Amino acid sequence: PEARKEFAAGASAFNQFPAVWRARFARADAEAALAMGDMDGARARIRMALDEKTDALEELAGRLLQAELAEKEGQTGRALKIFQAVARAPVDHLAAPALLHATRIRFEEGAITPTQAAAAYDSLRFRWRGDATELETIRALGRLYLSQGRYREALEALRSAGQRLPDLPEALGLQADLNAAFRALFLDGLADGLEPVQALALFFDFKDLTPLGADGDMMVRRLVRRLVDVDLLNQAAELLSYQVDNRLDGVPRAQVATDLALIYLMDRRPEQALVAINGSRSTVLPKALNAERRLIESRALADLGRLDHALEVLAREDSADARDLRAEIVWKQKDWPRAGELFEASLGDRWRDKRALTVEEESKLLRAGVAFSLAGDDAALERLNGRYAGFVGQARNPEALRVALTGVAAGPIGVGEFGRMTADNEAFSGWVSKMKEKFRQAADQGAKQAAAPSGAKNKQS
Repeated sequence: PEARKEFAAGASAFNQFPAVWRARFARADAEAALAMGDMDGARARIRMALDEKTDALEELAGRLLQAELAEKEGQTGRALKIFQAVARAPVDHLAAPALLHATRIRFEEGAITPTQAAAAYDSLRFRWRGDATELETIRALGRLYLSQGRYREALEALRSAGQRLPDLPEALGLQADLNAAFRALFLDGLADGLEPVQALALFFDFKDLTPLGADGDMMVRRLVRRLVDVDLLNQAAELLSYQVDNRLDGVPRAQVATDLALIYLMDRRPEQALVAINGSRSTVLPKALNAERRLIESRALADLGRLDHALEVLAREDSADARDLRAEIVWKQKDWPRAGELFEASLGDRWRDKRALTVEEESKLLRAGVAFSLAGDDAALERLNGRYAGFVGQARNPEALRVALTGVAAGPIGVGEFGRMTADNEAFSGWVSKMKEKFRQAADQGAKQAAAPSGAKNKQS
């Protein structure tokens, strides 16, 4: 708009200049009109430029604008003929944009394959550099690479051009393409077709494009979920650690640090889990988040053998997860009477439901029986056997469960073998499976919120 205003102000002196400058003035005014969508104004100025008696190159410059006008008006056949003619010009500042437009039209009309179009764009971006034509070429190439699944090449091409020519107006459009491509990959699921390690490497190489706020958090959450699913826990921890150290503050930082600590526990790194929790403490955290953090801290302390301290951290917690963890800690203390009570209590009235026990429930029942047996509590063992004997036939390990419910000393399986069968590894594996499901649910919930209408999001928030 500013350029057109200046052209209008200078029009009174138009006839005082030579023909070559009158043609250039009219072309520049036409270019501004074309950028603003003023087709009639552009057509009139192009006609003025072509009416001037100038040399062949000046006329080709006018024809190039004429072809651009025809393309915008949907006359692609006419535009293509002019572009192909101008592309044969002996000077690249005319031939390069003409070739760019001609390639785009031919590709969109199916005259050339994506591979041929990509080769033409790739050659052209090195043939002519330093102005808007280069940026338009890069944008076309980036979009083509994305459509072919060549994600790294697309992002690299788009980012390199934007960094080289940041002051050109066209650089804004290119940066928008770059951000949109990154969002499509890691927020809209385009990168889900990549192997998790490939997706992680791509994310880290372009992590500066991660948007702030909920969308950026959602990108990281989706990627972490994929890494956790395939047990790439070290890589997931590295990704979350970067977020905690470089991008977040306050409650969001504490939330991500909590996830980081959880992954450290899943990777059997309790020391790092405690560091993550202690390094993100705050007095303004939500109650539910504080409860989750205490569970993680307690489990980390228990893994380090600090069992009394672990129980102290759980003292005010009475959730189902807290009760399960308390039972595991007491089991590690070899406090058999209390361990038996806690494991039996965690099963509740499960004996009334005749469906087969889950893996987790069977493990709790085994531990309860072994604990009561080692504590010499025959009454408790008899009560347990009376309630759960009917589940033995459907158990995954019926012989072990049968002996656990009747007493270790009375069965063919010794105490040492029971120790192996009810080892911490089994409980740990079950806990890891539950945590993987937690990450899946968190990612799914975030995806639903991201897809919700803005009004619904506002209502939720």
